[in-house]
Amino acid sequence: MYPVTSNDFKKQISITTVCELIGWRMSLETFISSFGHLAVLTLAFVVCVIPAFMPPIWLLLSTIYFLYPSNFNPILLALVGAVGTVLGRFALSYLGVASRKLMNDERKRSMDKAGKILRSKKYNGFLLSLLFALTPLPSNIYFLIIGMMKTRYFSVFFGFGLGRFINNWIMISITPALFESIAEVLTGRLSAVILVDSLGVIMMLAFAFIDWEKLIEERHLVFIKPAFLGGSKKS
Repeated sequence: MYPVTSNDFKKQISITTVCELIGWRMSLETFISSFGHLAVLTLAFVVCVIPAFMPPIWLLLSTIYFLYPSNFNPILLALVGAVGTVLGRFALSYLGVASRKLMNDERKRSMDKAGKILRSKKYNGFLLSLLFALTPLPSNIYFLIIGMMKTRYFSVFFGFGLGRFINNWIMISITPALFESIAEVLTGRLSAVILVDSLGVIMMLAFAFIDWEKLIEERHLVFIKPAFLGGSKKS
C-alpha cells in the first residue's frame, strides 16, 4: 500500500469539490427548469429571511444568469429577485420588532426617538432605503433595526426594492465580464460574507445601545447599559 502524498490529498479534495458543485448544479437546474421565475422568487425570499451569514442576493441572481443565460431576461430576473428580497426582509423585520421585548424601557424610548426622526419627513424612509440598497452592504441588519424602530412603512420597502432592482440588474449585466469559471461563481466569497455580517451584527448592537434621545437633544453620545449589567429594568 502506497502512502498518501500531499498532491494525492489535494487531488482528492479537488474531485470532491467538483462533484459537490455538479450535484448542486443539477439540483438547482431541476428546480429552476421546473418552476422558472417562481424558483428565483423562492430562493431570494429564503436567503433574505435568514438573519445572517447568507450570500448577497446579487451573487445568487448572477450565478443563476451565468449558468442559464438563455432562460432569463436580465431585467425580469433582477425584478423578481428584488421582489423576493423585499418579501424576505419584510418578514425578517418582524424579528426586530420581537427583539423589543428583550429591551429595557430606556432602550425602547431611544429606538422610538430614532424612528421618530426617520418619520419626521415624508421621504426620509424612502431615500434612506433607496441609497442603502444601492450599496454592497448587507441589508439584514438594516431591517432588524427598522423593526426595532417600528418604522415598517411601505415607503421604506418600496425604496429598498427599487434600489435592489437597480443593483441586481447592474450586477447581473456585468457577471460575464467578472467571472471566468462556474466554480468562482458558486463558491463566491464565503469568508467575506462572514466577515461583513459579523461587522454588521456589531454595528446593530452599537446602534441599539446608543441613547438616541441624548444624542439628538443634547448632542452627547451615551450608551445604554444592558439590564444584566445594571441598566434599567425591562418592562
